[in-house]
Amino acid sequence: MSANKLELGDIITELFPVHNPQNREQEGYRPAIVVGLPENVGVPCYDMVIVVPITTHHNQVWANIAPHLYPRLKAGVGNLPHDSIVLTDQVRSRHTSRMVRYIGQLLKAEFRPISRALAHMGS
Repeated sequence: MSANKLELGDIITELFPVHNPQNREQEGYRPAIVVGLPENVGVPCYDMVIVVPITTHHNQVWANIAPHLYPRLKAGVGNLPHDSIVLTDQVRSRHTSRMVRYIGQLLKAEFRPISRALAHMGS
């Protein structure tokens, strides 16, 4: 799978590395949303993609306290099987070889809260 075929808002399954020591960073195979494509800015030296991981929504208190930081996606959106939370505070740059499969794509309106959260973190 090549980054040239991906678009912003695509949902993919990614292999996130195991961290030592473990904390709250996402690990293993999990869905992620494409939030950045380096080739949109220039010619990257490596085939990379910028993603944010997704976790299943189980009414986590931390997500309820900061809904703009942790946008929610309903089951079925972008072919996600469960209600989910987008972890915009865990932005990762990943080599495209870590992509496992394509899941689906968010509509522009569904991607907008994610894009806004990322933009506000940088301002």
